[in-house]
Amino acid sequence: MTNRMASLRLATLLALAVTISTTAQASGAREIPSVTGPIAGNSPANHAFDAAAYQAVPIDLGSRGYREDEYFLSGTANVYQYEDAADPSDTTVTVLRRGPYTNRILVRRPTDPGRFSGNVIVELLNATNNYDLPVLWSYDHDYFLSRGDIWIGITSKPVTIAGLKTFNPVRYAPLSWDNPNKDETAATCPVLQTVVGGASHATEDGLLWDVLSQTGALVRSHDASNPLQQYRVRAVYAAGYSQSAIDLVAYIDAITPGISGAPPFDGYLVGSGFGIQAPLDQCSPAPLAGDPRNVLRSRNAAIIATQSQTDYRDGRVAYRNDSDAADDRFRLYEAAGPSHVVVEQTTSAANATDTHAAGGTTLVEDYATCQAGAMLSTFPGRYLLDASFAFLESWVTQGRIPPHASLIQSTGTAPALITLLDQNGNGLGGVRAPELDVPVATYTESTGASSLNCGLSGQVIAFDKAKLQALYPSRVDYLAPFVGDTLSIARPGFLTPDDAAEAISAAAARSIR
Repeated sequence: MTNRMASLRLATLLALAVTISTTAQASGAREIPSVTGPIAGNSPANHAFDAAAYQAVPIDLGSRGYREDEYFLSGTANVYQYEDAADPSDTTVTVLRRGPYTNRILVRRPTDPGRFSGNVIVELLNATNNYDLPVLWSYDHDYFLSRGDIWIGITSKPVTIAGLKTFNPVRYAPLSWDNPNKDETAATCPVLQTVVGGASHATEDGLLWDVLSQTGALVRSHDASNPLQQYRVRAVYAAGYSQSAIDLVAYIDAITPGISGAPPFDGYLVGSGFGIQAPLDQCSPAPLAGDPRNVLRSRNAAIIATQSQTDYRDGRVAYRNDSDAADDRFRLYEAAGPSHVVVEQTTSAANATDTHAAGGTTLVEDYATCQAGAMLSTFPGRYLLDASFAFLESWVTQGRIPPHASLIQSTGTAPALITLLDQNGNGLGGVRAPELDVPVATYTESTGASSLNCGLSGQVIAFDKAKLQALYPSRVDYLAPFVGDTLSIARPGFLTPDDAAEAISAAAARSIR
């Protein structure tokens, strides 16, 4: 009898522990953070890092009918871990501890709420360079601005908060992702688990998941502190590129299944970074490449995943089929042509003065040594990303099912794949672009160099005059197929109308002599 009672008591305690863990996870994600702001100051001496007016190529948001504001969000976030990260069959995620945070968001929205499309894009600002990089904004800002979307950039790592404090220690003094585990040391956690370095025992990368959930909960709430209170929000999307996409894989696959009720986001754009996921906390390893837990599963939210020609190999390790099922909406698009890093990414990053003040180096400086006299690739990576946002938004808000696309043609076994090239040295298969099908250059996926930066940056190698003359004896021989190819790609939506028009205009102005 005593043994039976003890067993029952143990079972009850175990069930209670699971309930507490699940409840803590759900409540941590659903909490509404407190809001401070807008943060004052938009002068050369005191402005938000990444402010549009202080980008490498500044944007006058006012002339586009937009305003920009910075806010600080404060709340309490859970830190999670897999019960057994080494066991591919273990999907159980538990709460380790909770801790306070203060984070920042940068909000760009139509000045007139009547121009708002209803779509909010929350971009995880990329932390790879130890300062906030708005990569998707760099690619897609014209798309967002022309449609009336709201874009929110969210700081996603404590290492970039350190950069913000270096940039402006007074403005960013309140920001904090302090480690709630005050006993963590190099002895208790000898290997800090990160995607691309930068972690510290004093802070905790794993606060991100609830920081992201709570940001999403805020912008769709009716709370008086919501900066978007005057805007009718129809759908909220989380998006990330490169390291931020790897973060999203962990968030989607590990965190969202434990959040009860409606999904925190209506859809996700996961750009050029899936195949693995980020560690849930900085002292526990992430599932290894090839682990089934790295395969994206939407769970009632739509996912569009994109890969550049540089990155598709890694994504194939976690490949899955497309799906139109209501509880598993998924599309994968691989773009032939663009490398992981192209010129577009450099335009909307903070200008050199601000980047240096944050303790960093610019993307142009980082990649200059990779090119060996060639240009950093000018291939328009925005084409597929603009189209993917359009597909995602119409899928979520209108139920319009997006098209399928073929994969990049390759030989070998993932991740050791070799891209098949045409007679001009350009990639075959995948989502196409007229610049590939009617080319004036070769677009490489990498410089072939061994360093991380150089392996991610491609080149554009212009054809010489003799080759151009052989391919296109007259301008009509160039423009007619270019226009025809552009229209055929635009017909299913893989070029937005604006991008198609811009491509044709650029081709008309291009010299082929």
